[in-house]
Amino acid sequence: MRKLLLTGLTAATLVLSAAVSAGPVEDKLTASRVLLEKMGQGKFEISDEIYGPGFVAHGFGRDYSLEEDNASGRALRAAFPDLKVAVDRTVAEGDLVAVHWSSSGSNSVKTESFPGNGKTVAIDGMTFFRFKDGRIVEEWTTYDNLSLMKQLGMLPAK
Repeated sequence: MRKLLLTGLTAATLVLSAAVSAGPVEDKLTASRVLLEKMGQGKFEISDEIYGPGFVAHGFGRDYSLEEDNASGRALRAAFPDLKVAVDRTVAEGDLVAVHWSSSGSNSVKTESFPGNGKTVAIDGMTFFRFKDGRIVEEWTTYDNLSLMKQLGMLPAK
């Protein structure tokens, strides 16, 4: 009877632990959804499923709220309606997931940040996500902005 009780408690602890922390495999899948679904397909509605309370995106000299991050993503998708995003590799350790991604698209629509000159670009970058309770609470992204500007003709190629 005692062994059965301990086994039941162990199983209950495992179930509770899984509910609190998704784990590295699930976290890698969630991080990939940001790139593949949200950015690659424009499915910003998944934000409620994958981001935790108080989410902060760090980058370009300041911090951004989820609303600001999504607005930036929507503007990018507007400028590059045919945007394609691929996840090249992911690595998870502790509460962090690193994603190496690549993207390409044609800048066919003029926006505040992009000229809309029809040029096709290809860049890759890295995004680090921090998870809490199975949801993304922080994000850091870096990519070669200089290369992007050169490919768009916004700077000399040399």
